[in-house]
Amino acid sequence: MTAYFGIFKEPRGLIRLLQFIFAIFAFATACNGSSSLYINNTSGQQLATADWSYPYNLKNTPISYANNTDSGQSLSSSNDIKSSAEFFVFTGVTSMLLSFAFAILYVIMDRQYRNDERFPIVDLFITVIWTIFWIAGSSAWAQGVSNIRSQTSWSNAAKLLPDCSPNNANCPSGSSGTYANVIVSVIFGFLNFFLWASCIWFVYKETKFFKSRTAQQQPQQNNFSNIGPSGMHQPSNTQMPGSMG
Repeated sequence: MTAYFGIFKEPRGLIRLLQFIFAIFAFATACNGSSSLYINNTSGQQLATADWSYPYNLKNTPISYANNTDSGQSLSSSNDIKSSAEFFVFTGVTSMLLSFAFAILYVIMDRQYRNDERFPIVDLFITVIWTIFWIAGSSAWAQGVSNIRSQTSWSNAAKLLPDCSPNNANCPSGSSGTYANVIVSVIFGFLNFFLWASCIWFVYKETKFFKSRTAQQQPQQNNFSNIGPSGMHQPSNTQMPGSMG
């Protein structure tokens, strides 16, 4: 069995390598989006804080007072963000493993891949499924990041504390934390969707469906080298009557 590293010079192999790299970036940035907020009272002293991290289950994320006592309030009344975050990370991790597995398959089983029509079909099927996963997961996660930003703002958290009422008059300032990692993860999510979607075409070209269609569209070439106009004869050496010689 001969390894064929030239596959990485072809679009199909190069895209698998990019999928492996950017899948890691996507789920790593999504998992490292932990941050915190704090709320100040009228004297400028810290009144309450809240910390959150992956999987961003804000329903179980309490708002604590500065003296470490529980306020009895959580950042959200639902945990809808948790499911979108976990699905996005699941898609990223499985995409990393799949792209790595396909890259190894291309390298060590290149001849079998090109000669056995089952390999490209399975490759195409999995590629289409994970392309759908990426667009669905990235879209849901983009909405989840938007919800994280709104639900973890200090002004929204202050509304949940009786000490800050009415209308946060007793809590005039605070900090909402940082969201750079989760925002970047959404960008990587849609970039991965583009990579997997573009890979569909190059995998499809290896299937029997594309090859049979291409063969049918090629014009049939006929050989006319041995066919000449009817009635054409080689000149005869027979002399005409009365000619000299």
